[in-house]
Amino acid sequence: MMFLKQAVPVLSFCSGSIKHGQLTVDVLRLDLLHPEISGNKWYKLKHNILEAQSRGINTVLSFGGAWSNHIHALAAAGKHFGFKTIGVIRGERPKQPSAMLQDVERWGMQLVYVSRYDYRKRYEPEYHQELLEQLSLQNNEVWIVPEGGSGELGVKGCEEILESGSIDPADYDQIWLAAGTGATAAGVIRSVNNRSHVKVVPVLKGAAFMEADINQYLDASLTNWSLDLEGHCGGYGKTTPELLQFITETEEESGLPLDQVYTGKMLLAFKKAVEAGQVAEGCRVLLIHTGGLQGRRGLKI
Repeated sequence: MMFLKQAVPVLSFCSGSIKHGQLTVDVLRLDLLHPEISGNKWYKLKHNILEAQSRGINTVLSFGGAWSNHIHALAAAGKHFGFKTIGVIRGERPKQPSAMLQDVERWGMQLVYVSRYDYRKRYEPEYHQELLEQLSLQNNEVWIVPEGGSGELGVKGCEEILESGSIDPADYDQIWLAAGTGATAAGVIRSVNNRSHVKVVPVLKGAAFMEADINQYLDASLTNWSLDLEGHCGGYGKTTPELLQFITETEEESGLPLDQVYTGKMLLAFKKAVEAGQVAEGCRVLLIHTGGLQGRRGLKI
């Protein structure tokens, strides 16, 4: 796992679509961490893989959809580090598999397609046992990672994100990032330890529940964070003309590639906060680019 020792680049962000008054805005480019095991997904996987290895387990199973960044990163990690991977995919096998599904099959991942009804049981131990029996596997032969790499081991890995970029949280007044499960946010909040305010932008509609999901991983003393519940652009995987135009303009002006599911929404939410006067002039801001660019292949702008 030597590539983890690489420094993660921090980009000074000067796009005209963001610049407003006297702000210092940097972007932590986790999308540049590795060409295939990209972004925050690696941090969520790292300690799961190490735990499986410590138990002598050579097969890792997890869950995701047809464009899952997590499944993509898991399959790539299995290819690079020599362990078997199983992806439990929501829905029937499509007649034309997504580019993500084609990648992971090419890398040797075994795919198991399940109904949306069964997929809703993905956190239930009884369902895990059903899957293992279906695959003729025993509990001690497979390490199961929750969807998206959430869970304590995923959060533990995400505590290392700022350190990998040689970032002192005290250098920033605010740190912004997108959230799907909240595990990355929880890890960052723990590592920041109240030295900066962490602004979390859920990409799901109606995500007030994420406050409890994040808090379950936090000590009660960690209070310097908040949710921006208006940045979802219609819900998970949804886009709006405004979001797509913003992504196009930002990429043209800054050269910063964005995805439509996570970082694009976070950056647009930040822009709106600046324009609404919710980010004080002179504020020092770090935006975390959490990767996910492989999902751009499913988008036409």
